[in-house]
Amino acid sequence: MKLLNASRRFRFCTMLVCWVVLAETCHSDTFTPVATTAETGEACFDQWGTETLRLIRDRFWSQKYGLYTEHALMPDGRHWRGSHPSFTWGVGVQLSALNAAARVDPKRYVNQAMAYADAIEVYWLDANGVAGFDVQPGPKEADRYYDDNAWLVLALLELFEISHERKYLDRAVATFDFVMSGKDDKLGGGLYWREQEKKTKNTCTNAPAIVSALRLHQLTHEKSYLDTAKQLYLWTGQHLQDTDGLFWDNIDLEGKIDRRKYSYNSALMIRANLLFHELSGADNYLTEAERIANSARAAWIRDEGAVDDSGRFAHLLLEAFLALDEHHQDGSWGQVVVRSVIYLHDQVRDADGIYGSHWIASQRRSPRKISLLDQASAARIYWLAAAHFSSEAP
Repeated sequence: MKLLNASRRFRFCTMLVCWVVLAETCHSDTFTPVATTAETGEACFDQWGTETLRLIRDRFWSQKYGLYTEHALMPDGRHWRGSHPSFTWGVGVQLSALNAAARVDPKRYVNQAMAYADAIEVYWLDANGVAGFDVQPGPKEADRYYDDNAWLVLALLELFEISHERKYLDRAVATFDFVMSGKDDKLGGGLYWREQEKKTKNTCTNAPAIVSALRLHQLTHEKSYLDTAKQLYLWTGQHLQDTDGLFWDNIDLEGKIDRRKYSYNSALMIRANLLFHELSGADNYLTEAERIANSARAAWIRDEGAVDDSGRFAHLLLEAFLALDEHHQDGSWGQVVVRSVIYLHDQVRDADGIYGSHWIASQRRSPRKISLLDQASAARIYWLAAAHFSSEAP
């Protein structure tokens, strides 16, 4: 068994205190923001996750649609004008946040996660000879994104592992088939970003598709998924990786590279390398994961713990660091996450418990509209941290 490192000891030492506070707050019908760690001296990741999911339920759930909305309810109960069911990207992150909570507190959250996964079937659309999740519920003309569907493959696979309900694996397989329908031979392979606008092939589609294929291989033992992951991995590295290990955003069909870098693209390639390492035992994949992670830390993690990127990207970077921490005895990557998550809670969250789009305090703005995606990103990383730092407590 791995030695209980400093960050895990930190989590264990606060667990009992958190549980007392959580027991007092989780039955409240109204949202009450939790004090900062500077005020309490404690970091309670599961409590913060509970708090954020409760706020999401209170402010974003629509009885009209039976779904979470893209933007929050106004304080008097009216929706923001033009509010509608969440776009598919937010759907995937919210489902993944419920999944992460269900791993820690299954009694409370498994049924919630399953109910939401069942509700989003209204996004499922059969069009152009293949079915997949549309950007909005129908009936409507198809407007589907390959990356949104790749995120939902990962969320559905998580839910299958948690619930043991075969229907979620089956839906993940069908969703992955849609993702792979975005591949052709232009530029030598790779996946497009958007079905209706096949102009660019993006890391944000290819990287989660690689991880999805590897997870499907782990769960089904079908070699075809491993072969697909290898092909996409080689293509993505050849076309979209910079010399520092980090990944560019996209390449168009003329071969022009959009050299912007977002943390989630490199994050998913860290996870892809770790999965290849776990499956093959080859150390070169672990070495590559560490190389990407070190460059990512230098690019986006600030000295005070801030992640200098949008939260909708940043939560995936911290998740990748947690995955890498499982391969290190010293817990150094976990300590990076602890500092960043505490900073998120204490410095980025506003007085009402709301998270803006950027996870650095100097960029915090009072949002004109409160986004589901921004709140769910915070909830996801809180629950992942709660699971990680309690899993090996004595």
